Amino acid sequence: MESPESKSEIRQRCLAARPQSSEGLAANLVRLALELNANVVASYQPLANEPDVAEFNNWVVAMGKTLLLPRISGKELVFATGELESGSHGILEPQGDAQEISECELILIPALAVDLVGNRLGKGKGFYDRALHSVTGIPRYAVVFDSEVLPTVPAEEHDVWVTGAVTPTAIHHFRASAIG
Repeated sequence: MESPESKSEIRQRCLAARPQSSEGLAANLVRLALELNANVVASYQPLANEPDVAEFNNWVVAMGKTLLLPRISGKELVFATGELESGSHGILEPQGDAQEISECELILIPALAVDLVGNRLGKGKGFYDRALHSVTGIPRYAVVFDSEVLPTVPAEEHDVWVTGAVTPTAIHHFRASAIG
């Protein structure tokens, strides 16, 4: 019998298969935002190998909605608006004042993998787990490539789960509510 993959093994496998096409992702993200009537959205600035949410982020701004993006502050992740500048990890980060993530109506989270019950595998630094540990009642969706929706992903007690996942070809709903 095969033993289940560790978080490290899944991370390595998913990173080796990146980048993939993000064609169709923006349309699915727009559809989800419209379904949720989300006017305040937390998203992220994609790295070259991540699912590309840039077109969706541009749509949020063009529609007059509020777009919050993450910024690393010490060991914490804060969300803000404002001009983007390269941050400590080479990621473009907003320079405006930090905003309350609890004001969002949709939270998009980068991930390396997600499973069918909402366990999310990130890069292992825990930034999103810490930022979202006390956030309830807000839909939070992992953004992954289609091949990164897996039957199971190892999870620990501190790992923050997601309501669903958005891929270039689908919107997956795992939990009826983000309350938990």
